[in-house]
Amino acid sequence: MYTIELQSTASEIRFKNMEPSQHPSSSQPISANLMILPSELHLQISTYLSYPDALALKHSSRHFYSIVNTGVRLKVDWLLERLERKLECPMEKCSFSTDESFCNGRVRGIMERRRWHLECRPVRNGCLLVNGQTCRSDLVPAWFKMKALGKRRAVRVVESWGHEGSSPL
Repeated sequence: MYTIELQSTASEIRFKNMEPSQHPSSSQPISANLMILPSELHLQISTYLSYPDALALKHSSRHFYSIVNTGVRLKVDWLLERLERKLECPMEKCSFSTDESFCNGRVRGIMERRRWHLECRPVRNGCLLVNGQTCRSDLVPAWFKMKALGKRRAVRVVESWGHEGSSPL
């Protein structure tokens, strides 16, 4: 478990200096919104994210785009983590210069399978995204299952084309 300790921020000081009538009361519903947190916490939270999660957060708003770091170190850490877990990694040449050049077709496919929990083991505590839970296959939409199945069939057909007519010498 991680604990985050920060010094008082400007928003905390403003909250302490508010009159009691301005404080949000327990009768008023407070929505849980990431944007109401101070930027210092946004930065701290973003350091705990893996590359795909940090990239998704970075592209969710202009504010996060300017503060979330998705540099080379984060990309390499993500690839090493995948290798340690014996998950698919792009073995061809990867460009680490920008997010756009890094996210080639192979990396995009890996991230899409990760997003739909298709890499997780179907056992207790088998989820790779949410610790302590098991993924449910019924959460994956049928259109995505068909799309993934179609890609696998297409790959098998293309792989078999190269072997037609070849005979051992």
